[in-house]
Amino acid sequence: MTTLAPPRADLRSAVRRLAPGLLALSHDLHAHPEPAWGEHRSSRRLAAYLAGAGLEVELPAYGLPTAFRATAGTTGPLVVLCCEYDALPGLGHGCGHNVVAAAAAGAAAALAPLAGSAGGRVVALGTPAEEGGGGKIELLRRHAFDGAAAALLVHPGPHDQVRAPFRAAASSSVLFRGRAAHAAMAPGSGRNALDAAVFAYQALGSARSGLGHGEQVTAVLVRGGTAPNVVPEDAELRVMTRAGTTAGLERLADLVARSARAGALATGCTSRVVPAGRVYRELRTDRRLAASLERHLRDLGRSPRAADPRDLLTAGSTDLGNVSHVVPVAHPKLAIGDVAPHSRAFTRAAGSPAGDRAVLDGATLLALTVLDVWASRRPQGEQS
Repeated sequence: MTTLAPPRADLRSAVRRLAPGLLALSHDLHAHPEPAWGEHRSSRRLAAYLAGAGLEVELPAYGLPTAFRATAGTTGPLVVLCCEYDALPGLGHGCGHNVVAAAAAGAAAALAPLAGSAGGRVVALGTPAEEGGGGKIELLRRHAFDGAAAALLVHPGPHDQVRAPFRAAASSSVLFRGRAAHAAMAPGSGRNALDAAVFAYQALGSARSGLGHGEQVTAVLVRGGTAPNVVPEDAELRVMTRAGTTAGLERLADLVARSARAGALATGCTSRVVPAGRVYRELRTDRRLAASLERHLRDLGRSPRAADPRDLLTAGSTDLGNVSHVVPVAHPKLAIGDVAPHSRAFTRAAGSPAGDRAVLDGATLLALTVLDVWASRRPQGEQS
């Protein structure tokens, strides 16, 4: 990619000027976590910030109450900056989406005054429900990414990384049906659905040693009876499968189905597997976007970790993966401490000085990369 040197200094200065408001925004989101599809306060707060920065804002957008679209520029390449802002039940911002949203909003605010002269367009897209709800998948279906030259998102993590892998993922509910009976007076006349679920859970665990590279099955029991003196008539497992590719999920779906049948057969119950939510596809990172991001990360004094095939073994999943099969995408990570996501320690880190640095570095990183896309008139689309 070619770059525009003079506006780079302007962007860095703009992010420094915006810093107090951006950190206040991040801290406010962190202090008021909201679950997937329920991010009403967060989306309003972000929309107000972007409107105040001079972007043209639509809220709600695309028929989704907590989605928004904030636009600057009228011609030239369009880059979408994804704002995530849903939190985790019981953990708050244990995935650091306050950092994700504030960094994207800051980049859009810094770019807005330059869009006309630089000949580009930027959209800060409010993408609700990343945590299992597949908000970007729905936005993709509703044409929110149409015409985009690139889509970008920066995310906090335990280390700096440009080409972080993200696996394909699918969720399902495994429903077991038995027959209720008095657990003491007539247990033999019952059919224990909880036993069926436990048996299936153990079958899934026993199969893990035979899984392929990057394949994973996790499960929780969400329903298994209400009283210990009644043989449970209904039980439910919630299962998540992950694989390096969407095609790899098919083999895992067969494993889940066989484990469910085994539990039902052993206990005289019935079983049914019901897909739950949307399938997240594996993420494809655009090579030229990655090269631009890595250069700017190093200029910021960060040291991005090299790609390692072993990273797939602990990789998560994102609905941006689905977008990456249609639009050139990059999803870099910025270190906020040696802590694991989806933990209370990560929640604390997302609101810490390290999280603040990730907001400001993330805004600068995204803004500089958008400028590179605007400067390049070559088609995007080379994936790793």
